[in-house]
Formats: sequence, structure tokens, C-alpha cells
Amino acid sequence: MLNKFADELKSKREKSGLTLQQLATKTRIDIKFLEAIEQGNFAFLPELYVKAFVKQFAKTIGLDENVILKKYEAAQEGKEYDPSPPESKEEKKVSENSEVKSTGKETEKPVTPKVEDHKPVVKPSPPVRSYVDEAKPKTVEDESKANKQLMIFGLGGVGLIIVAALVYFLFFNQNNKIIVEENPIDEVIEESNQRYIEERSDIQVPADSTSTSASSDSLHLTFFAKDTSWIFVVLDNNRTQEFTLTPNSKMSVTALNNFKATVGNSGSVTLQLNNRDVDFTGKSRSVRYFKLDKTGLVYLNSPPKIEQE
Repeated sequence: MLNKFADELKSKREKSGLTLQQLATKTRIDIKFLEAIEQGNFAFLPELYVKAFVKQFAKTIGLDENVILKKYEAAQEGKEYDPSPPESKEEKKVSENSEVKSTGKETEKPVTPKVEDHKPVVKPSPPVRSYVDEAKPKTVEDESKANKQLMIFGLGGVGLIIVAALVYFLFFNQNNKIIVEENPIDEVIEESNQRYIEERSDIQVPADSTSTSASSDSLHLTFFAKDTSWIFVVLDNNRTQEFTLTPNSKMSVTALNNFKATVGNSGSVTLQLNNRDVDFTGKSRSVRYFKLDKTGLVYLNSPPKIEQE
């Protein structure tokens, strides 16, 4: 069921004309997570993150994210998604009763009404109250109990009003902020991206003949981000590096000869080569491609990749 659900998302994404790389730029979700979703692998992160990514995926390709979440939950249970709500027990009882009544009317035989003799109705006189009455008058103790109960209910009502007022002023009346339902999902995505950057920064590149060692002729390129941006870099045309920068963060890469890069949300990114500013001009929410070496920066018209020489 999960594979069928994943195929549905992939098919809709292809019909919308978006590539996985474009979808990653739009949703700010790492491309490896999007690939896992389309392959039916939903165990790459905890359930909260997976649901957030599936909802953002569906919304970006034009699907109803709430319906997609219900389909995902049904697929997890190995069931087909049923859009019609199940019939409630009360509706079921009403339908059964109506069927019984209808069948009863069909099998009912006409009954000849009987004529009863009208007899005078004699109303019984009220019993004479005896000196020992069963209804005991209320005592002072009973009245005090009733007063205590009324006092408890009154205090409880006042307490509820005070709590409701505190909740309103603490959570709903702070600087007239508008509560947006999508904020928790954005926070989940940002948290995931931040964790991904931390994981990438912990990875140590082995030192070999082609590795980027800190030599005199090495090139050190640093990306600075004012807003969230996805970066893909080809180093010396023989290896790649990919990462997502969060607001006010940076990431450095090293090569011997040159860099070729794809920069998402390029308007929020600045560059430094060997601690010197690079004249790079991007555009907010747009992707730019470039090649950079010791001679300078050249803009490219297509996404860079490793080319066979």
C-alpha cells in the first residue's frame, strides 16, 4: 500500500512538470528525503517529520494535503483510503427500525375495532393526610448542605472564567499576532535541515591524492546565507557536495582548480574565495548556476554536473 501511495505522489509530481531538484528548491526539503518518499521508504525520519514532508510535497504539486495525509495513514494500516465516512451506529439503528416498521406494515392484518361500553369515570379522592407523613420536612443540616453545594458550583464557575481569561490574554492577545497553522510544519522542516547540516559538517573527507587539502594552491569557497538556501557544488569535476543552509549560517568547500555550483534562493547568498568577496549577484527565490576558479566567476545557463573528459 505504501508503494502504491508513493507511486501516486511521483505520478502527480511528473504531471506537474517539476523535477525532484525543482521540488526540493520549492519545498526546502533535502532531495534525498524526496527520493525516499517516491521510493515508498517512509522510515528515514520519525513519523512527525515524515507527515510534515508528505504534506509539503502534496501541497507543492497541487494536491489536497489533508486528503493525502489520510491516504498515507490508511496505507500504513494496509487499507485502501475510503473518502465516504462510515455509517454511525445511530443512523444504522434508525435504518433498521425503519425497515422493521415497513415490513411490519406489510404483514399487518386489519383489526376490527372493539366497541367498549362507556362507564362513568370515578376519580379517586385524595388520601387523607395522616399525622405521621412520609414526606419529612427539610432540616437545617439539609439546607446547609444545599448551600455548600451552591457555593462550590459558584466558585467553580468563577474559577473557569478566570482561567479562560488568562488563557486568552496569554496566548491569543499578544500583539495581535495571527496564528498560522503551517508554522509547525515550517519549524519541523527547518529543524530537519539544521540537523542535516550538522550531520554533514561531522563527515570527515578522507585525505588522498584528489582530496581537498589545505595546500598553497587550494581554493577555499565559503557560502554565507541570510535565508534558507539549497546548495549543490561540483568540485574539480570529479566529486559533488550538497547541503542546505539555514538563515545566518555558512558552509565552506575546498577544491584544487575550480567549483561549479547550483544555488537555490540565490538572492540571499554571498560568496568568499580564499577569504575575499566574490562579485556574485543572485535573485530571491530563484536558482543561479556558476563556475568559479582563480580567474573569476562565470554564470552558467544549466545545472552543472560531472562531465566525462
